[in-house]
Amino acid sequence: MMKDQNNWNKKDEKQDWMGDAKMTREEMDALMKQVEKTAEDVQVPQSLTPEAVKAKLSGKKRRFGLRRATEFAAAIALVAVVGGTGIYGMIQRSGAGEGTVEDSAVSQQQNAGATVDENMDAGVPEEKLAKVGDYYLAENYDQVYDAVQKYQEDIDSVSQGDVVDGFFNGAIIKEPSEDLSTGAGMKDGAIPEGAVENSVASDVGASMESAEENKQSDHSDTNTQVEGVDESDFIKNDGNYLYIQTSTRVSVIDIRGEKMEPVAAFTPDMGASDVIVDMYVDGDQLFIILQKRDTSMDSQEVFDESYETYSVSDYYVLDTNLSMELLTYDISDRSKAKLVGTVNQEGSYYDSRKVGDYIYLFSRKDVYGATAKDKEDTIIPRINGEKVAADCFYLQDYAGNELIISSVSAKDPSKTVDQMVLMNSYAQIYVSTEAIYLYSEDYDWSGDTGVSYTDIVKFSYKDGRMNGVGAANVRGTIQDVFAISESDGILRVLTTDWSSSSENQLYLLDEKLKLLGSLTGIAKGEEIYAARYIGNTAYFITYHNTDPLFAVDISDPTNPKMLGQIEITGFSDYLQPYGDGLLLGIGYETDPDTSERLGVKLVMFDISDPMELKILDTVTFDGDYCSAADYYKSALVSTSKNLIGFEVTDWDELTDNMTYKLYGWEDGRFVKRLSEDVGSNGYDTSKIRGLYAGDRFYLVNEKNGGYQIRSYDMKADYKTLDELVIE
Repeated sequence: MMKDQNNWNKKDEKQDWMGDAKMTREEMDALMKQVEKTAEDVQVPQSLTPEAVKAKLSGKKRRFGLRRATEFAAAIALVAVVGGTGIYGMIQRSGAGEGTVEDSAVSQQQNAGATVDENMDAGVPEEKLAKVGDYYLAENYDQVYDAVQKYQEDIDSVSQGDVVDGFFNGAIIKEPSEDLSTGAGMKDGAIPEGAVENSVASDVGASMESAEENKQSDHSDTNTQVEGVDESDFIKNDGNYLYIQTSTRVSVIDIRGEKMEPVAAFTPDMGASDVIVDMYVDGDQLFIILQKRDTSMDSQEVFDESYETYSVSDYYVLDTNLSMELLTYDISDRSKAKLVGTVNQEGSYYDSRKVGDYIYLFSRKDVYGATAKDKEDTIIPRINGEKVAADCFYLQDYAGNELIISSVSAKDPSKTVDQMVLMNSYAQIYVSTEAIYLYSEDYDWSGDTGVSYTDIVKFSYKDGRMNGVGAANVRGTIQDVFAISESDGILRVLTTDWSSSSENQLYLLDEKLKLLGSLTGIAKGEEIYAARYIGNTAYFITYHNTDPLFAVDISDPTNPKMLGQIEITGFSDYLQPYGDGLLLGIGYETDPDTSERLGVKLVMFDISDPMELKILDTVTFDGDYCSAADYYKSALVSTSKNLIGFEVTDWDELTDNMTYKLYGWEDGRFVKRLSEDVGSNGYDTSKIRGLYAGDRFYLVNEKNGGYQIRSYDMKADYKTLDELVIE
């Protein structure tokens, strides 16, 4: 690969976006009247009305992945095309900041004598919020079919060059919001069984005692976005054992002795095209997530014009159904795995989180083209073979895809606790300890330059049960996963606005996602590359030719204030606190004049006084790429062990050379602990991990279709102890 990466976009992950359809003002007014009438006349929950019960009983792709480097080139091209055809003036961004439905559903719950929290604490499922931003709760499957049909009709019209209800080229164009720096233009949050023996084969038959005995608590965990919210990974570490996942099996390695000992390799009952995609370990439970592909062949009905009838021809089509499966195992005996629960959920696996005893599963399903009601099996997803109930769907007027969410209790892992489907959502996910936030990019092409927005929808969760809370729309787009964060019910969001060149802003939103305060117009001409919220201070990196670190006081969310900033050459892509008063940055050194990338860079900032930020030390390595800069799970950062671990890739014309670097922090400077080769051409840089248990350091990397594990004695100057290859 070429070493000159000036035009390489710093973020590898793709930004998914799909414009969201909006109700017209007339539709909003009509809905408002309907809600008001319901509040006066209806005395029972919507889910228990005869119509809703009847609907339950009778209920028998377009993904836009654009990197920032290409998003606005496409925007310019689109504006040019629209303007050139005279359609430009016809496109509007509708529904922003007007036509909001009042909190009537919440009011009904409270008037009934029980608050949402009281209902949840009593174990009574709360009634789902009727409207969350642009999403409304379905009353029956017909509303779901109609949304998909409407999407298909408008896409078909657009393909013929028409603009229908705000559609152009498959994107929904919206009316410009007002400047959110004053709070205007914000979207209101609306109404505010038995255990089963499995077919897992054990490669090693020796019986092992429970890992709870003699457990080593001094060990590294998966580097996660939010403390208290676990994330899946291909390797897990409980201090006594390492668990390593390939596409077909999970291996268990005993690390309690000086030598690493393979204990077992568990292979789930899988189809030929099924793959293991993720894994969790919690105590004596192992959770494996499979991506499944089921393909069938059907004859195609073709219209015969001569007889004006449908007939089955000799034309056959292959139909592939994607689903994900959560397999829960009892591994109290590490040499054997006992299957205790299975949950199957339609759709392509997207992500998951584990909070306490509950796992939240996210999958996506494309329903584009499935417009007829006779295709209800395609449109209505199934979980454990049962169709998701109509009143679990949050709809928009248009729907071409589905985000399917379910929760599973580790105590009863054969069924779901709750289910939810968001139609027309290719959102990214942020999960705090209290809520699930879905955020997606949105664009207004009606101006000379185009304006970017971020739509945010919030859902609460408690004991596995989910409900709508509110929605908001802020200007600009989220550039770093750590730029969105919740603390004490306050959501903090840093965005970059690309209206003319670029500028950045910070928004603070309350529990219902109403704007509390903002700070706008930051670092014009630059974009946010990395962010962290530490206590009452927001820290973030922007970049153009130099790397300014900004510190903003957010102790008063109604009045955020800039505290200080400091500039340094290059930029950091990843920020993490490193003990009291220190902030670590991992990124790249660049030429301040040409922006040419010069190497991978570590920097330590002194943030003890946010008004007087300082640079304590920097180290630059020969290399063109660092996986930790893009993929936070790849970074090992431990202040208790004084370890900073990351991988560096050096590209030349023939070879990609990957090296794992391990550093510490002593006497105000970086100190090298270890440098090891971890592979070359073709190996996945995101599958390299450094981890520790007690005084042992472990280095894991891909090798020959499996994994190589090396162990080191941290008390003996990282002397190599053992090496093991897992196939």
